[in-house]
Amino acid sequence: MAIIYGMADSERSLLNRLPNEVKNVEDMARVKKEFEDKIENTGSGFFNGIRKWNYKRQVDKFQYKKVGKLRTGTRGENKVIEELIKLDDSYHVLCGVRLELSHWVTYNGRKNLRSAQMDIVVVCPKGVYMIEVKNWSNQFAKNNNKSLNPYEQTERAGRVLWISLQGIFRKVRVTNVLLSIKGNFEYNERYRSVFVSSLDRINSFLERRQDILSEKEIKNIVKDLNGHVTR
Repeated sequence: MAIIYGMADSERSLLNRLPNEVKNVEDMARVKKEFEDKIENTGSGFFNGIRKWNYKRQVDKFQYKKVGKLRTGTRGENKVIEELIKLDDSYHVLCGVRLELSHWVTYNGRKNLRSAQMDIVVVCPKGVYMIEVKNWSNQFAKNNNKSLNPYEQTERAGRVLWISLQGIFRKVRVTNVLLSIKGNFEYNERYRSVFVSSLDRINSFLERRQDILSEKEIKNIVKDLNGHVTR
């Protein structure tokens, strides 16, 4: 079983917007129902009116327009984590990695890149993999491929990760993976450093590579990145 660090960044963002009683996404339906029951069972009167108002505020936090996109992202990232956990314990899966470089670096001819948030980083004997997860519908993928370029997002994040790791292991390579939950992305020649995978192919994609990292190198990389995962 792969070793998991942290949680999906979208899940933490989602939980931060929900009532404190929601400890994980599986709690959402139960907690919402509990607040709805409290509204139904609270009597009349001034103070009870205040309580009802507060309960309604908590229920309102579950509205789709407020958390729908985060919930979709959370489902996608958690599906990937559930798939990656099937790998053996030589695979280290770091979730919600946020990195900021000490200086701006050049991307596409402009010095405009310094930080990145990465959905998942896998460190294993096969190397280091930066995985950007997209759980987009076919329609959304078709209409937003240019305005929200997932290939560029993946490439930029991978570059930040690679630069960040140079101080630990100068020969390290980072493989950039754009993972589409619904399989609606294809390889893009403009972004040759970005591999496109899907949920059912990601494990075999990782496993078929040759070993290039030693246990010591893996340990040092994981130790450094673990301080940047989402808790």
